[in-house]
Amino acid sequence: MLASLASAAPLVSYYELVSNSSGFSQQQNGLDAQKLNAQFAKMSANDSCTSGGQACIGGAFAQCVGSNWTLTPCSSGLSCFALPLVTKAGTSLACDTQSDAEARFVAAGVQGG
Repeated sequence: MLASLASAAPLVSYYELVSNSSGFSQQQNGLDAQKLNAQFAKMSANDSCTSGGQACIGGAFAQCVGSNWTLTPCSSGLSCFALPLVTKAGTSLACDTQSDAEARFVAAGVQGG
């Protein structure tokens, strides 16, 4: 799932965005989200965590309660991804389709997710 985002054929974006008037970079948001997705791909529901933490584990949204992950599956056809924010610096975790997640990374000016 996430591996296919990282290995997807290069997609050309009409966004050549370095930064906007608010001083944040959509491209940096995309890079940050890619980094999170790479970390999430190595995680397991059995890993220890810090209470309050959030992640995407095995395609599900995960919240750390105590020192254990509690997973909430996404609806059918959706998987959990770290995605780049569009209007401000940062990322968000969301259940999304593979194709929409890929499109969000392309729009941020990065290849793969």
